[in-house]
Amino acid sequence: MKSIVRTRSVEAIMKKRLLRRLALSICLLMATCVAYARDGEVTLYTLNHLQSHLLPVKSTAKRSLPAMGGLCAATGIVNADMKKSVNPIFVATGEAVAGTMWRYFKGRPEMIALERAGIAVNSLGKHEFDYGLEHLKAALSVSRVPVVISNLVTQDPELLSSLQKNVVLQAGDMKVGFFGLLSPAVMRLTNKPEGISFDPDLDAAAREMVGDLRRKGADVIVLLSGLFEEENVQLARSVAGIHVITGCGAPLKQTDEPILIEDPEGSPTLLIWSGLGGQFVGRLGIRMKDGQLDTGGTSWALLPVLGRAISDPGVLEIALEYENKLASALSHVLGSFEHPLDTRSKTLRTGEAPIGNFITDSMRFKASADVALINSGGIRGDAIYPAGEFSERTLADILPFGDRIFVLTLTGKELRWVLEVSASALIADEADDYNPMRRLHNGSFLQVSGLKAVYDLSAPPTIMKDDRVLTLGSRLKSLLVLKNGGWEKVTDEGTYTVATTGWMVNGGDGEKYEVLRNAPRIETPYLDTDAFAEYLAVDCQGRADPREEGRITLTGRKGERTL
Repeated sequence: MKSIVRTRSVEAIMKKRLLRRLALSICLLMATCVAYARDGEVTLYTLNHLQSHLLPVKSTAKRSLPAMGGLCAATGIVNADMKKSVNPIFVATGEAVAGTMWRYFKGRPEMIALERAGIAVNSLGKHEFDYGLEHLKAALSVSRVPVVISNLVTQDPELLSSLQKNVVLQAGDMKVGFFGLLSPAVMRLTNKPEGISFDPDLDAAAREMVGDLRRKGADVIVLLSGLFEEENVQLARSVAGIHVITGCGAPLKQTDEPILIEDPEGSPTLLIWSGLGGQFVGRLGIRMKDGQLDTGGTSWALLPVLGRAISDPGVLEIALEYENKLASALSHVLGSFEHPLDTRSKTLRTGEAPIGNFITDSMRFKASADVALINSGGIRGDAIYPAGEFSERTLADILPFGDRIFVLTLTGKELRWVLEVSASALIADEADDYNPMRRLHNGSFLQVSGLKAVYDLSAPPTIMKDDRVLTLGSRLKSLLVLKNGGWEKVTDEGTYTVATTGWMVNGGDGEKYEVLRNAPRIETPYLDTDAFAEYLAVDCQGRADPREEGRITLTGRKGERTL
């Protein structure tokens, strides 16, 4: 009897163990489902494209940009608003750095300030790559804020250790999952370092992240996006399970109302943007029901920042420390200009500009070249600077990248090819079918020295595909070069030395200037900022008055210059 009983006990035990394992599996599955389907509320505060604006920017000279409130005031407003919100999380979507502050201090003030501001998670944008990987890694090393980027491809172990594919954060009793995507197309607009790329299969990357975040128990899934608007829309339509997409490749706009997209399962995805530089903070009140956004219970508001008296003392401290350091470094006067300097995008990217003439002249003289070229997007400031004294600070505003000068040798045929491609960035009129995915981005339009070009904008432009020339246009009607003290026609068989920047030598926006990538070259020890300062102080004896000189003549255009 004992043996039978014992035998039955073993059988019973085995059955019990099997049932327990089955029950445990069911419980775990149910727990996962329950966690993902948990009802509740989260308040998401979003900061898009800070671009090193720690303090307010109120300059009325910046005509094409909105006034920006900066991180100090944005943080103060968020801190005050959080007191009346449910389960708040403050996030940034990348492109936290840009320009002079970024170049001089390698992200230290911005990254410390973001941590002091209470940013819970951040991503990467195009400007984080402006000065190479070592610059970026130095920035990442000073912050404990998690940085998510899900489609970056690199073998750099130090960089990988500073980044995460995704992260889940606790907000009260809710779990919020974040991942980040950066468009390969966005990387055309920066000096993409060697050894990195971005997976172009955005749908596959997003599906992988959604699945992983669900397994980690995320109730809400948020994409911190560095994609263009059309890519965000397509992704929302193609990939199920993304509840919110914040951030886009067009930072100057903000959404007064969220864009609602149905995913493949018929569930809602919200697309939101809060503008540039702390002009606004976005506040999204999220209500979840049965694993989906309850759109009836979800709210959106843009909290204006500029002109608000609230400032966060911790952020203000670091901002003032580095603004003072920068002011001291950049206070030196280099010379003066007789007339105001127009560095607005709508001037530089639509035709010949006096400041473009001055910059390219300085490069040509410094490098002793026949010709000089610079992409209009490499000239910043986006302001009308008054006549009078010109300081290091203004120079840093106008040429923030401090790019190396190279001297290339091109044939006349190659030089004509480059100018023909440049002409495709110009818009003939409002009826022009301009698509930057098929035409040259307007920031790639070239300012020139040592050349006189005539363009007919009614003629066919160059058409691009996958960053390469598909069909060469016919807008360039004549091209002269300054040789032997006079203007000569550029001949196909002639050879010409061309001074340009490292950005252009690497092809400009992607591979669009592929001729320059393949040309014989000499790297000079000079930066474009060096050439500018020396040309103003020495060659111009401290006073300059650049004008339009007929270097670029446009025909076939109707109406005013437009972007």
